[in-house]
Amino acid sequence: MVDQITESVGARARLAWAALGFGLAGLISSWHAVSAPFGLAVGLASALLAARALRAGDHRRTAAVALAVALAAVLLSAVVLARAAGGGRADGAAASLPEPAADQRGALLDGAAAPSRAARERARGELEALERSEPRPPSR
Repeated sequence: MVDQITESVGARARLAWAALGFGLAGLISSWHAVSAPFGLAVGLASALLAARALRAGDHRRTAAVALAVALAAVLLSAVVLARAAGGGRADGAAASLPEPAADQRGALLDGAAAPSRAARERARGELEALERSEPRPPSR
């Protein structure tokens, strides 16, 4: 009986520390738009673990810190994701990369395609030569 009680207390202590560890991992993951979804998911899981540890009663301070860190990770991840998606800008505010005017788009695309034009034409010619030289399989 005493072993079960001791084992249960140890498990509850590990739960609070695990929640804190996952909360820190979520906080670390929440700084960039690529990793923010992981920060959001890990932060939510950590918040659930921290809430369970708070209800268990042992190591309440560790569980409370874990809950605060997890909620910070969730909030920061949500802000980073919203900013990456363009949210949070005032109406009419300029985008971080301005869109070129309609008459400039064609010139910009042609300018970007120019360095590889010769290689693309050479490859197209080689493919056409292969298609002409290869015998076609007999039709059934």
